[in-house]
Amino acid sequence: MIKNFCSVICQSKNILMLITVSIYIIALYGTLSNNLFQISVILLLILLFGIFKNLFDIKYVFIWTFVFWIGVANTSFRLKQTDELLNFAPVNSEISGTIVSIPQGFTEGKPKFFFKTDKIKFNSVEKEFKSEKVLVSVNNSDEIKDKFKNLKIYNSMILKGRLSLPFKAGNPSQFDYGNYLRNHNAYAVFYANDFELLNKEQNLKEKFLQSINDYRETVIQTHSRYLPSPNLEILGGIVFGDDAISPPKEIKKSFVNSGLLHILAASGMNVAFIYAFFYFLMSIFRINFKVKVGLGMAMVIIYTLMTGLGASVVRAACMLLFVLAGKLIDRDAHSIALLSFVALLMLLYNPLWINDVGFQLSFVVTFGILVMAPAFGKFKNKIIDFFVSTVSIPIIAQLWVIPIQIFYFNNISLYSVFANIMSVPIIMILSFGGFISSLLSIIKPISDLVCKIFDSVLNPLITILINISDFWGKLPLSAIQTSHPSVCQIILYYGILLSVSVFLYKELREKYMKKTFIAFGLMLAILSFALIPVTNNNLEITAFDVGNADCFLIKTPQNEYIMIDTGKTGYNGGKSQAEIIVIKYLKDKGIKNLDSIVLTHFDNDHCGGAADLINALHIKELYVNDLKHDSTGAKKIYEAAIDNKVEIKLVKHNQEIYSKNGLKIKNLNNYDGKSDNDNSIITLLEYKNFSMLFTGDSGINGITPVLKDIPKNITVLKVPHHGAVGGINQEIAEYLSPKFSIVSTGENQFGHPSLYILELLKNSHILRTDIYNSVRFVVNSKNYNVYSYDIKSRKYRKLTLD
Repeated sequence: MIKNFCSVICQSKNILMLITVSIYIIALYGTLSNNLFQISVILLLILLFGIFKNLFDIKYVFIWTFVFWIGVANTSFRLKQTDELLNFAPVNSEISGTIVSIPQGFTEGKPKFFFKTDKIKFNSVEKEFKSEKVLVSVNNSDEIKDKFKNLKIYNSMILKGRLSLPFKAGNPSQFDYGNYLRNHNAYAVFYANDFELLNKEQNLKEKFLQSINDYRETVIQTHSRYLPSPNLEILGGIVFGDDAISPPKEIKKSFVNSGLLHILAASGMNVAFIYAFFYFLMSIFRINFKVKVGLGMAMVIIYTLMTGLGASVVRAACMLLFVLAGKLIDRDAHSIALLSFVALLMLLYNPLWINDVGFQLSFVVTFGILVMAPAFGKFKNKIIDFFVSTVSIPIIAQLWVIPIQIFYFNNISLYSVFANIMSVPIIMILSFGGFISSLLSIIKPISDLVCKIFDSVLNPLITILINISDFWGKLPLSAIQTSHPSVCQIILYYGILLSVSVFLYKELREKYMKKTFIAFGLMLAILSFALIPVTNNNLEITAFDVGNADCFLIKTPQNEYIMIDTGKTGYNGGKSQAEIIVIKYLKDKGIKNLDSIVLTHFDNDHCGGAADLINALHIKELYVNDLKHDSTGAKKIYEAAIDNKVEIKLVKHNQEIYSKNGLKIKNLNNYDGKSDNDNSIITLLEYKNFSMLFTGDSGINGITPVLKDIPKNITVLKVPHHGAVGGINQEIAEYLSPKFSIVSTGENQFGHPSLYILELLKNSHILRTDIYNSVRFVVNSKNYNVYSYDIKSRKYRKLTLD
């Protein structure tokens, strides 16, 4: 049976090419994930088994082996672990070079672009290099942003600011910023606050691409006279891509909830619509077939350049160009083989595209449509055929996109299918109309008139599109939060879809009905079992790695959650640590509720993420040390708590906040001075033979008055104030005598942790988050274990401490 199956595979060009590109992708994954040895051994065993059982022709085994090691070599060659520039970070400096990506993010208040550097200067040091790439983030002040807003791709300049290391991914579920930069061949971040333009000669390529960008900006500026916001931004995204002009946040949120976010960025769908419209118009005028195809190919190339060469547009353009080239020489292309071939070409050019979400979505959805859509057949009646395609393709696309959407974004757009079905006709007109008006705008004497005429038609259509998005996006349960799926669950899901695809085709159904049904049932049963949430009755305390800040999550044996402090707000106007670390982790685990949050005090590095948590989750109680604090952060927290009906409680001494099944958590605060730090809420946790003291930024003056209420010889001490001098003294250290001391710290200018404090605690196991990353204590009915988060494996590893 297996031999016959393999024989069928080897006779299909589509499947052979799909297997070949899959092996190449596996090689990329193995190299990028540091699992190359395990993956190569498994693949070798499979191929040896195939040779021994005579399942594959030996030539295919050689080809696949060659492809695998080409993938390994290509990825290894392209992938640097570091660069020269990174060796100087962090430092205030000047760097000179050239902008190599379109500056974007100005409308969102976070301007960014990639910058190819050839020189760095700081203090008395000046260093030149061949070419190193950094991500530039512009300082988040209106004055500085206004100064940078007219910069263009391939401008040469001297940038002034601070060269920094990317934030490390020291927590589970945290976005790996360093890996993101690595995928773009960059390794450091430069926070710019000033620049000086240089008069540097551009090469032909730079002049050409800058002229395209200038053309895009000119067209958008002309459209802006006749299109209000956000209609202008939506048309700009559809025609020119998401790097052209960003829509307002509320529009993005609406389109996310309705499942229409893909519309805001030029994609393969737009390529298909534009070519189809153009071919239809040429057919009306009875243009010669080969002329039509040739002109259509030119249109596709022009549009692809206009959009900035996004992955989905390049994929669609390459596929269409190969198909059309085949038509010109009277050769038909095998659709799945062609898709696989285009994927292989793109990944040969840049293997790091495999990590791009747009690339993954583009190819997976296209593959799903190619596999399932033909089953619905072609109807003689063109109206019926159009209607069936309009309904079936969005449904198929949604089915194939769900796992990737959940994997990266933790949500499902419940009404996405309906919103997409209603939007397809509008997108067809907007894509073609926007493209043609932009193309005709090259002719300056008529550019204004062209945009005025086209926009009079396009504007009401864009408004209808917004109304469709708002209608579906604001319905109850429009966006359902989900937990993070495993890779095995995703593979099972796609296996089930492929089984369903077999049922759709009469020939396959008759031939493989029984075997496919068994496989379908087996995969469905395994997936259903794998989706059952697994809980435990352990007490778990997680210290998140949030740099020189505090953020702790307590999971009780009853699977209730309490948070102590929430990290700090985002740097340079970015997202808070709670949003990029804690909320992402909670979503991945399917956690939507917190029993309570304890804010030790209102310093930014302790309360900076509280408002984001309150707005994102359901929280019962919020404990604070002041009900009328006048800081901006405190006011945002009070407002968020009131808006979300969270009960705000003022701390009291010996205030019990949790007591169930032997676990007791209470707040301590007996300080009557004026120091904000010493007035921090101190929290004591006791469970069986385990105890932990959370101290915020409290010091000797805050801890001494409550020492009598704390047991001696505690298990874990959260070292006060990130290890600053004055947190504890000899008397407190000897009284508490902790077995473990957690120092929540990172890069800082204060010298945290102090060598004096570390010396006082030398008899305990000191766990610094800047060294051990996130630290977790797991306490069961008998004992407890300590874990440290390993960045490479992205898992917690048990610590063996003497």
